[in-house]
Amino acid sequence: MTNWGSLAIDFAIILILILGISRFRTPRGGRFGNLTAAFALALALVVVVQRHHLTDLRVLLPVAVLGTVLGWLVAERVNMIRIPSLVAIQNGAGGLASFLVSFVELVRGAGHLGLTAEISGFLGLVVGAATFSGSVVAAGKLDNKIRQTPVVLPRHSVILFALAAGMVLSAVWAAVGSGGAWLVALLCLSVFALVAGVVFSIRIGGADMPVLISFLNSGSGLAAALCGMVIANRLLIACGATVAVSGLILTQVMCHAMNRNLISVFTGIKLKRVPSSDV
Repeated sequence: MTNWGSLAIDFAIILILILGISRFRTPRGGRFGNLTAAFALALALVVVVQRHHLTDLRVLLPVAVLGTVLGWLVAERVNMIRIPSLVAIQNGAGGLASFLVSFVELVRGAGHLGLTAEISGFLGLVVGAATFSGSVVAAGKLDNKIRQTPVVLPRHSVILFALAAGMVLSAVWAAVGSGGAWLVALLCLSVFALVAGVVFSIRIGGADMPVLISFLNSGSGLAAALCGMVIANRLLIACGATVAVSGLILTQVMCHAMNRNLISVFTGIKLKRVPSSDV
């Protein structure tokens, strides 16, 4: 297959995915949009398997069947009231997958990855881990497993900045280290990112969970796109970027609908909300 033919297939899959996302605007179109987006992702899975010659069914088939059965059972047992919690868990699963792939690729390609791939790997690891832990907190709050009121730690913002600084230092350590130091640096980076996701999410109250979940949805898409850059998979990059952008748009739309300010939701700083009619 020529490169142009491969690009055409990728473009068609992205168009189908965007078509599905566009139908989420109405309750009636949501079902069709969900099935359309799922169909696009199934096509993407088939294309990836074919391009990378993943023909060892002894590994591929059991994993695919197990994932399908588990997903079906979980979805069947969740009632409509708990759907937001399920969506949060799904966002977390996407972030966890990107985190694991980025971690494995960074360890396997230590010292051999290009600069772009290495930076993308670090970012994919951080965003994926933070999305996962933050999504677990969001799901816990929505399911009343965690107190829904905002949990503000002493010097909460300082803690977040300290975690961010720790991630930067760990990434630099990993970039210049080798051997055992490389692995230790990646583990430190992973721990800092996981803790940052928890600290970021617990400050947000239950009433603002829809905003947080849509933001985490964007994070899972961004993590997937970064992961695609590490493994040089343009289809994963395109699909992840599409999800990331749509998630950001949904986050802003929800803030307007709830008459909330995005910075206020995430930082707790009280800012005056400018009515959209006055903008």
